[in-house]
Parts: sequence; C-alpha cells; structure tokens
Amino acid sequence: MNYLRSLFLNFLVVFFVDRVIPGIEVMNYENVPNIGADILFSLVLGFLNASVFFFLALMEFQITDLKLGLCNFVITFGAFVTISLVPFGVQALTAAGVFFGSVVVWVVAFITNHLEWRHYQQMRK
Repeated sequence: MNYLRSLFLNFLVVFFVDRVIPGIEVMNYENVPNIGADILFSLVLGFLNASVFFFLALMEFQITDLKLGLCNFVITFGAFVTISLVPFGVQALTAAGVFFGSVVVWVVAFITNHLEWRHYQQMRK
C-alpha cells in the first residue's frame, strides 16, 4: 500500500468516526459546525497512524504485528482520551464513544500499517 493512500484512508476514517460515532461530537460555534478542528484532528491522527511502520523501520526495530498494533493502539486511544479530557472542537462525550471510535480507527490503522509492512517485505525479496 502506498503511504499517501494509507494517509488518506486513515484521515477519512478519523473524519468519518468524528462525524458518525455516537458519543463523539464536532462542537458548534454559533450553530455552524467547526470543520477546522475536525479536519486538523483527522490530519494529525491520520498522519501519526499512517507513519507507525516508517518510524519503526527508521529506528531499525524488528517489525512485528504486535509492535505495529501496540504503537497504533497507544496513538489512537491516547488521542481519543485526550479529546475526551481537552475538547478543542472535537469532543468525546461518553466512554462508549471513546471506545468505539478508537477501535474503528485502530483497526484501520493496523491494517494499513500491516499492508505497508508486507509490501516492504515483498520489495526486499
């Protein structure tokens, strides 16, 4: 999988989760949705999740599915817990919103990083 496709897919999933999952809300300012904070949150989290494989490869760690999954888990759940504590345009209102939103984003981030890793292994052969 190409890095730009991975980044775009991760961005779209975070943006989708912010808009659709109950318990996560894009805050309104004067009855106008705050799209800027939502896009910023999606870009930052999408970039971090899409870059896990490359950061592990640059640090020359032996890459495994466990390491990919754990790094994505920490990034994703950390980001959703952060927006539950410090709202900045996107806010997680319930624990279920944090959990389900994090799980959806984490699964997609893991899959995209796993595909990047498999592609890298095939290119090395």
